[in-house]
Amino acid sequence: MKTKKEQLGLFSIIWIGFTFIAGITFTASFGDIVLSKEGAGVGLHIIWIFVLEGFIAFMCAWAFAKLVKFHPQANGGGSQYVRTAFGKFWGLLMGFFNYSVIPVIGMALIVTMVRANFGPQDIEGLWLVGQNSNGEYGKFGAWGNLYLDLIAFALYIFAATIIFFGIKKYKYVGLIIGYMTWGITILLMIFGITAGFIQLDGTNNPFEKYAEVDLNLSGFTKAFVTCFFAFGGIETFITTGKNIKNRGKNMPIAIIVIMIATTAFYIIFSLITMFAIGGSQFSSNPNTQLFPDNNLLKVFGPILIIICTMLMRFNSSLQITMFGGSTLEPLSSQGYISPVFKKENKENVPVAGVFSTIILFVICATMFLFIPDIIEGVTKRPSPLNYGTIASCASILLIAIYGTIIPTVIVQGIRKNVKIRVWEYIAWAITVLFLLFVLISYFITTLFDPFIKPYDKNNEIRLQDIVSSVFQIIYFIGIIIWAVLQYFVYYKSKMAKLNSDSERAKEIAEYEKLFRLLTDKELEDIAKKQAKEDEEYKQYKLQLKEEKMKLKSVSK
Repeated sequence: MKTKKEQLGLFSIIWIGFTFIAGITFTASFGDIVLSKEGAGVGLHIIWIFVLEGFIAFMCAWAFAKLVKFHPQANGGGSQYVRTAFGKFWGLLMGFFNYSVIPVIGMALIVTMVRANFGPQDIEGLWLVGQNSNGEYGKFGAWGNLYLDLIAFALYIFAATIIFFGIKKYKYVGLIIGYMTWGITILLMIFGITAGFIQLDGTNNPFEKYAEVDLNLSGFTKAFVTCFFAFGGIETFITTGKNIKNRGKNMPIAIIVIMIATTAFYIIFSLITMFAIGGSQFSSNPNTQLFPDNNLLKVFGPILIIICTMLMRFNSSLQITMFGGSTLEPLSSQGYISPVFKKENKENVPVAGVFSTIILFVICATMFLFIPDIIEGVTKRPSPLNYGTIASCASILLIAIYGTIIPTVIVQGIRKNVKIRVWEYIAWAITVLFLLFVLISYFITTLFDPFIKPYDKNNEIRLQDIVSSVFQIIYFIGIIIWAVLQYFVYYKSKMAKLNSDSERAKEIAEYEKLFRLLTDKELEDIAKKQAKEDEEYKQYKLQLKEEKMKLKSVSK
């Protein structure tokens, strides 16, 4: 029963999935999208925007939940499902979307792990990086971002190596850090509520200033796209299908619980943050604004924020490296990329894929963090690649992933391959149309706007906005070009030259059998097998318990 024991059960995947997706760092973009220094933003509208995002994210996740049950293998996630429905190229493109979003998420983890805790206006006496309203730099000067990003990257490398100690240790480390993180998070929420009541004098309304903010299309799309990143994770989490026990039964349940819990947490924490700050504008890290000056909370609160953020980002770094390796393995097994990436150890951990993900993180961190940090140190001008840029880029990729997976499940339903109810058709259709509307609106009102209006109200060039837009556009288009070249230049040529009698050709042919949907008979047999395994494992646990009791009785 060793294999069964080492797989992730329902509680483990809910807990690991929730702690991977949700966390207090989602507020890092509030200074740009909720209430900025200029008074711009969406204000209190962020609450219903989160409700809307939660619904959209749930319907996207539900598409994965529906498809995972009807495929022979969960490994590969959306790439497998799209290929089964639309063909090999689209499966490769989805696989590249899945993999390309991982380093962007990784850069966001690194930025928020350490640097975000030490910005101006955040922690009195610990201001290390960034410029204040007078243009003065913190204690580390213009090189502060580089120093703190290097520390965060070192922590990421340490987290990434834990996976090589095995699934069991990986699971335990994730669970322990998760418990610690959410214990501190609950304490911070209590501190925030306390701070809000301390500043409440009975006449002021702490939500009034947020309620007065007018909502426009540009503000809405920017807020939706930036915050949608906070709901991402299911599309990579599901690629670890080989390590999930009873995936057909457990993954749908886990997805429902994870998405509802995540949405509820974002809404509650946002309200607490607004209540504690009481109408003030948001800084680069609103979480450290929860604590009023000259108060006991001001002494201990920021320290808790630092510990909580670092633990949370460390845990996410631990998980995302595993997801990266799991994303490459099925692409390699199909022959899209080198066969070295399909090699796994005895616990189904794709070692080469994990190493490749770590190397990719080194490259991306150098290009998108360290080089901009060095430029900032030399020029003493803020880096154009900030958290908002990274989050928006990740959101675009997530929208592309979800905007492809939903048509996949709809098409399979129309073909009668997957059982879909009427309300699911309607909800998915609305979701796809809405995502398309948001994506087009975001491109027009945000990405293309700096090129149409290159100068701000002070007649200064909008360099940061221009670089931000260029980065997102090039990254997204580059992925599509990479997929086209990889498929038509590398894969097609390689398959044409492959000897049909070779061992590699036989391996690929065997793997091709996975790209189909299970029959009703197969689904029934799988359910019976899983029930039998569950019962055997239950008896195994009872036997161990009885043996321990006997040993205990003898020792007495």
